[in-house]
Amino acid sequence: MEQEEEKNIIIEFQRKVLQEANCTAEMLAYLDEIDDDVFREYYCICALDGMTVEEIRRIDSIAVQDWRVKIKHIKEERLNFLENIFVPNSEMQKQISELHDKAGKVFQETEELRITLNATLQQTLDIQKNALTEQRESYQNSLAAKEELIKERDEKIQSLVNEIEQNKKIWQTEKKTLLLQLEEKKSSDDDKEEQKEVPSKKENSVRDVTEKKKRWHFFNKEEKRSKEPDRFIETYLAGDTFNEAQKEFLIKCLEEGDTVEEMKTYASASLTPAMMQRLRQVRKKRRGQ
Repeated sequence: MEQEEEKNIIIEFQRKVLQEANCTAEMLAYLDEIDDDVFREYYCICALDGMTVEEIRRIDSIAVQDWRVKIKHIKEERLNFLENIFVPNSEMQKQISELHDKAGKVFQETEELRITLNATLQQTLDIQKNALTEQRESYQNSLAAKEELIKERDEKIQSLVNEIEQNKKIWQTEKKTLLLQLEEKKSSDDDKEEQKEVPSKKENSVRDVTEKKKRWHFFNKEEKRSKEPDRFIETYLAGDTFNEAQKEFLIKCLEEGDTVEEMKTYASASLTPAMMQRLRQVRKKRRGQ
């Protein structure tokens, strides 16, 4: 693609030089048909010398096996043409020399332009390549950081869920053991009560009612405490109401002993973790007074 652009630039410069030398449109059209860059350049020089399109066609139609031989033949034909026309006239020879110098300068400028275009194009490609590389690396780093945050959050949530399940199992086991002990104690107390007098039975009955109330309050309190992590997950971790930073802050508050009801006094999706922490401290100060 770059070579094709360079070739088109050179051809365009050659056409401009030939147009300035008042070459015919037929000559320009014929030279456009020459595919070989070297032969076309020699024919341009011949045209500038004054050769007609018929003479250049005749030279180009001579078949040779080696391109070097053909170039030598073109040079000989050109030299003969110039000798026949301009040798007797020194002034014309001077003009021809100046015209050749001008043509050489134009071709030199063409080469310099080609080199400059190549350098500019390569520089542009390098800049674009570096920019794309930096953009890709930045995206990959950002994606890796987000994946790490998500992984840490999931691990904390899973750890909390596992802890909740483990506490449930422990509580169920302790609850069964405690109930069994209470039932055994109750049976033993009932046997003893049957042997006591009526006043003693009445006194024990009052005591038994009091003991049952204590047991009920104990189980009710423990049951609420066992459901606290479930309520926390349902209220603050499930869904997208709170962002990752807010969820991390609330998990920390739960680990430090705050209940869901206490969190409701400062937890809000519209507040930053720092603002919620300040409200939390105010609540604790007021409660301590």
